[in-house]
Amino acid sequence: MSETPAPSAESAAPGAPDGKSLFRTKTCIACHGRDGTKAIQVFPELAGQDAKYMLASMNDIADGKRISGNDDRGYPRTQGMKDIMHLVSVEERAAIAEYLSKVPAPKPRALDPAPTPEQLAAGKDAYMKGGCITCHGPDGLKPMPGYPVLGGMKRDYLALQMKEIRDGVRKGARVAAMVPFSKKLDDARTEAIALYLSQIDRSAK
Repeated sequence: MSETPAPSAESAAPGAPDGKSLFRTKTCIACHGRDGTKAIQVFPELAGQDAKYMLASMNDIADGKRISGNDDRGYPRTQGMKDIMHLVSVEERAAIAEYLSKVPAPKPRALDPAPTPEQLAAGKDAYMKGGCITCHGPDGLKPMPGYPVLGGMKRDYLALQMKEIRDGVRKGARVAAMVPFSKKLDDARTEAIALYLSQIDRSAK
């Protein structure tokens, strides 16, 4: 007697929303790239990110609780996503988050010029001394439940988010907990941390 093959990690249960299909058809791909691996501009690559964090972020953006700064046109970076969230139910958001969390994370983006060992060491030192490890874990790869994975994320995205939280521009859940830590980081240390984290290989996590 032949056995019924087990569903793959990407397969949705019968009748359940298909996270992969939803991600590709609800315009998420436009900013975050194919399967969340090749995001444009300063948008984050979501493949391999924590599912609970992504779902909470989508819900907060939909409810207007998470607000980012403006892009070069004066248009809030979260606004485009907020505009389509009414087309995506909470159940569908959960399916998208679960799907993306299981997509292998991309390799770190190569930087030009490549960072020196001294720069990476300085960034790691700033990360450890800045208290970031408390919520995001060593190397930003093992965060507390509901917090984002930071290791291997894009340098410019990380630096922008840290500065916006520090300067009171970014609003949303869990931001308040980070403000006291970010207030102690000037631009140089913020950029050093972002450089260090961006070169951590989360694809092997």
